[in-house]
Amino acid sequence: MKYLTLFLLLVTLASPAVAQTALDDQIALARQSAQTDRKVILLANMNFTSEESELFWPKWEVYRAAAVANGDRKLALIKEFAENYENMNNQVADEVMTDYFSIKMQEIVILQSFAKELTHFMPATKAMRVIQIETKLDAAITMQLASEIPLAK
Repeated sequence: MKYLTLFLLLVTLASPAVAQTALDDQIALARQSAQTDRKVILLANMNFTSEESELFWPKWEVYRAAAVANGDRKLALIKEFAENYENMNNQVADEVMTDYFSIKMQEIVILQSFAKELTHFMPATKAMRVIQIETKLDAAITMQLASEIPLAK
């Protein structure tokens, strides 16, 4: 969650190439740290059997790769919003909203697919707990982003 503050920088910083590269590097490192934190939180809140654990982590890595790829789309959208913030027009606003809804729908598809895979080797109640943890972590990120990204003019 440490990387969320970096998104504020995205909206407020000018975009010279050097500053952007440094910011992109910081975001990449923070996202990697957040991924590790996510894993620790799961480990602390789940009681996997050895068989479940063996099957879970490879599935989780695939799920997180898909979630991160979709997060890359969200990051690109935030950058687009930041670049157009001062001179937002109806066409760009419409494109941003369309992309945003597409990203949100893909988040659900990715999460639903992951949940379905989990129920093949663990009880649905345990799979639901994993999904709850992932959803709560995502909600915290969304809340932080919402507080840092200004409303369109």
